[in-house]
Amino acid sequence: MRAKVWAIVFSVLLVAGCDVARHNREAEAPPADRYEDFQPVGAEWWMRIYEDASDEDFRELIKYYEAKSGQWPNGRDGLNILALSGGGQDGAFGAGVLHGWSQSGKRPEFDMVTGISTGALIAPFAFLGPEYDDRLKELYTETSTQDIANFDVAGAVFGSGYLASTKPMANAIREHLTPEVLRAVAEESRKGRSLLIGTTNIDAERPVLWDIGAIAEQETPEAYQLIRRVVQASASIPIAFEPVRIPVRLGDIERTELHVDGGLTREIFVYPAALDMRRVLRRVGASGHNNTIWLLHNKRLEKRYAAQDTRLLKMGERTFEMLIRSQSLGNIDTILSLAARDGFRAHLLSIPASFEAKPREAFDRVYMGELFDLGAKYGRDPGSWRRDQQKAFQ
Repeated sequence: MRAKVWAIVFSVLLVAGCDVARHNREAEAPPADRYEDFQPVGAEWWMRIYEDASDEDFRELIKYYEAKSGQWPNGRDGLNILALSGGGQDGAFGAGVLHGWSQSGKRPEFDMVTGISTGALIAPFAFLGPEYDDRLKELYTETSTQDIANFDVAGAVFGSGYLASTKPMANAIREHLTPEVLRAVAEESRKGRSLLIGTTNIDAERPVLWDIGAIAEQETPEAYQLIRRVVQASASIPIAFEPVRIPVRLGDIERTELHVDGGLTREIFVYPAALDMRRVLRRVGASGHNNTIWLLHNKRLEKRYAAQDTRLLKMGERTFEMLIRSQSLGNIDTILSLAARDGFRAHLLSIPASFEAKPREAFDRVYMGELFDLGAKYGRDPGSWRRDQQKAFQ
């Protein structure tokens, strides 16, 4: 789906003009020389960080996670990290996997859950556990395009800056991420578990990590609003969907950052490479134990051969499919390197090449229902997970 949207975006760009004055954000955005000093309204400074920050910048954050790791409930029996990729409506596969995994009785409680794009929509419910599986099923089998976005191609061409308003998505996120749900996230965070969601600060061209659990622990309206904005931003494909403005403050100065799809900077992630997880695991007595990273990728990763249609939209769709896959494989390689460095086993599950159904719209209920059922089938079978990723796509 994201490839198709990007193809449409490319076509629109060929005919769209530039209304510089109307869209200039110089006075709205933080100044270039101090933008890192601005902090989001509703969170403390350490609750979000640039993923590509220097080791020096990570020093205090590393201390925080090392202290928090002592609370990990599963630490001494083996740490479990779940990473959820982007994929648009293909997130129905990941939702189905979690549902089937619960049915198998072998789904672990995850000490850390991370999410990008559609994975950011799944992540809070995956974090809270099997009792929230029905909400995930509803989200990915009963949602249609009009529940997510209002498309207006003409408006995009003549100046809105995006193809679709995501007010329906914002309403859906508010409906699902209720204060009750966010208080449950906060309760689990206090036990030492972590829920991380990634966005892209497009002003800075940098990936951002948000500690959603820590933000939720504040239990304020501002914190809840920030969480919902972060989730929406992570799933907002730039140009296709309306970007999300996140208020930030430095002293008495208020500005807004522009955040978009976390998939613009990476498709899947676990923890920053600067976090020395080996040291953390040694401190909690979990080094050398059954520590596992579960990579749940909501896209096909295998190459496919098909004679290419040379129409503009079809060429654009294939091009972006390849770009997304290449970035995904690069991100997975990075995670595998971290796993080898830090003593984790890494298991991967992605949409199989044998699934050939095509969606008829941006969020196709029938298509998502089929994908959810397939994911549930794979989730019920522990043998579905790939354990030799180095050879999986050669």
